[in-house]
Amino acid sequence: MTSPPEHVAAGGGALAAPAAPAAPLLSVEDLFVSFSRGGTTVQAVAGISFTLNQGETLGLVGESGCGKSTTGRAIVHVETPTSGKITFGGTDITTVKRADLRLLRTQMQMIFQDPISSLNPRRRVADIVAEPLDIWKIGTKEERRATVNAMLDSVGIDPYVAGNRYPREFSGGQCQRISIARALVLEPKLLVCDEIVSALDVSVQAQILNLLEDLKAQHDLTVLFIAHDLAVVKNVSDRVAVMYLGRLCEIAPSDVLYSRPAHHYTEALLSSAVEPNPDVTRTPVILAGEPPSPINPPSGCRFRTRCPRAEARCAQEVPELRQIAPDHVVACHFPIESSLRH
Repeated sequence: MTSPPEHVAAGGGALAAPAAPAAPLLSVEDLFVSFSRGGTTVQAVAGISFTLNQGETLGLVGESGCGKSTTGRAIVHVETPTSGKITFGGTDITTVKRADLRLLRTQMQMIFQDPISSLNPRRRVADIVAEPLDIWKIGTKEERRATVNAMLDSVGIDPYVAGNRYPREFSGGQCQRISIARALVLEPKLLVCDEIVSALDVSVQAQILNLLEDLKAQHDLTVLFIAHDLAVVKNVSDRVAVMYLGRLCEIAPSDVLYSRPAHHYTEALLSSAVEPNPDVTRTPVILAGEPPSPINPPSGCRFRTRCPRAEARCAQEVPELRQIAPDHVVACHFPIESSLRH
């Protein structure tokens, strides 16, 4: 195979060819996740697509029941996708053999919403964090113990005080730190955080978020951050994706989405967020009607029954994500005009 031609400078020196854009670490294409019970099928995730680059934090937001947690669980295969393609590190993990998927899952870890119930109450803290190392037989017993101690220490838990205690002896914030240590002990590339601070006090939330930012830098992590608190998502995310009733409405850089939303649902969601600055006032956007049932979603655009801009086309044609500005895509036939001018 011949090598690519070199770019030659005016003085005769060779210049390196422009580097090709790195492939996304995670790529989700047309993902569907459905649940059936008693003859009724609920389409929790209805054909969403997005990418996540190495070292990036993507926030995934939406109201309760929109499918954001199911999306995260499907990515790490806690839930089995109904259809679609999930590519991680260049491998389609929806088609690989079970043994290969098991190995790949060591590089994808998930932290759950309830820090206490996600830890085995019958096991001591050191054993909980060591379990992934024990399963994969990584290192000697002494090396595993040293790794566990170092990981607990890095999340702010004293291993010599806490190692032999049980989860019930710790607060919610401390249990979440232990959960983070367990998730990182195998040195994963991708971390899926599912509402990891929603069950914690505000002061503890800040501590956990600061810890996550520090650990992301230390371990070169890529993060999918799922939450309903818009202020939290803005502070930790490079880009934000907005989800409504199983579909994505909008994806944009954090600052752009919060200052110039293009989707009418995004605008309504942001107008309802609590603003910590008393000098900033927002005019709330009141949506008409009630949220539709995911068992029988509206035709066309799923948001049309509550959208102030809906027209006949919205009932007939499903809006697909389209680019309206660099790194800014929206699924709306009639996006907010102010967003189109940036």
